[in-house]
Amino acid sequence: MSGDMSGAMSRLPVLAAWLLAVLLVVGTFAAGRSQAQDKRPIADSTITQQVQDAIAQDRVLAGLHIEVRTQDGMVNLSGFVRSLEDIARAGELARAVQGVSGVRNGLRVANRPSQA
Repeated sequence: MSGDMSGAMSRLPVLAAWLLAVLLVVGTFAAGRSQAQDKRPIADSTITQQVQDAIAQDRVLAGLHIEVRTQDGMVNLSGFVRSLEDIARAGELARAVQGVSGVRNGLRVANRPSQA
């Protein structure tokens, strides 16, 4: 019987290591699932307001008439700006807002004909 007992004792550390590994994997998946459940979608109206605020606070874009609309996290920018750099800047500001899934940048430079 002591031979059986020593065999079981020698396998104990291996069994404990496997048990610990299983618990770590299960814990990781459980934590990921709860974090995903806590991450609620941001309302389109909130995204629109945050993009408008970012544009209004930007020293280059403040005062320009840039219309912002959001649908299902997709931000649509329209209006006229002074330069191509302004178009890029507004797009970057919009993309930086949490909850934005994409940006359709329809801004145009004033006094330039449309390429459409």
